Amino acid sequence: MYTVSRREWLRKAGVSAAALSVVPVFLSKSVLADEPIVADHSRGNVSDDEEIELGKKFGEQLEKEVEIVQNPIIDEYLSAMVRDLAAKSQRPNMPYYIKLVNTKEVNACSIPGGGLYLNRGLLELLTSEDELAATLGHEIGHVVGRHVINRLVLTFQARALLKPVLDNLNKNNGVVQQIILKFGGAVAMLAMLHFSREDEAQADLLGFYECLRAGWDPHGFVKEFEMIDKLEKSSGGVPIPFLSDHPPTPARLAAMRHEITLVTIPPDAKTDSMGFHACKAAMRLLPPPPTPRKAEEAPR
Repeated sequence: MYTVSRREWLRKAGVSAAALSVVPVFLSKSVLADEPIVADHSRGNVSDDEEIELGKKFGEQLEKEVEIVQNPIIDEYLSAMVRDLAAKSQRPNMPYYIKLVNTKEVNACSIPGGGLYLNRGLLELLTSEDELAATLGHEIGHVVGRHVINRLVLTFQARALLKPVLDNLNKNNGVVQQIILKFGGAVAMLAMLHFSREDEAQADLLGFYECLRAGWDPHGFVKEFEMIDKLEKSSGGVPIPFLSDHPPTPARLAAMRHEITLVTIPPDAKTDSMGFHACKAAMRLLPPPPTPRKAEEAPR
């Protein structure tokens, strides 16, 4: 039987073996596997406390630009999932939280310090809890890998603004928010970060093992990528913005299918729940999300 080595499938997914330092980690006795181990390679020597403070200010600005759904059933359900997944991550000390963004756009993102923002449009597409766990695990993986904070640091450094940001993190003088606005706001900054394909592939793997340790069946990644693959094929060749930086979906799907062959999935691993469907039902009772405003014509 032909066996694909880890180095080979990483290459096929567009990821160099050096980009993901893969060494064994301890899991439960019933699981034997390995995963990327993330060293503390912070750019700009930004501490965890500084990342958390930047995340607070970034989140405050972001929530001025997007509409957040406030519903106790949805909020409590999503928050419990994030707590369980984050507790099994390699960076459990971050103050993780999640908010549902009231937009039909299919997307999700994370910000420095552990803030997760899930778009209503993406949640509507998911059909089972393990798919949601995969989505949230991937975003927590970006926090674990310091992908967001490192990209923001590079962005600030490019305009010699990192020092003013760090000097004003613990001050309520509005300086950090003003700097964020210099880049067009929090939404615009997130759009310009452009994670590398190595970052995205690493977040997939980190999320995979977070899900496994937290008790969810990682087949949720396979199901989600199959859904995304169908979405891409049905778009008639029109690029889907939130996938532009990710490795090709077929490669991500193949990587997850292969990873599943390397682990033992407990027979009681979670795939779905009444809580998930109660969350979805609560979302369906909400008023429709606002219609996106058309971009104003650029000045000539």
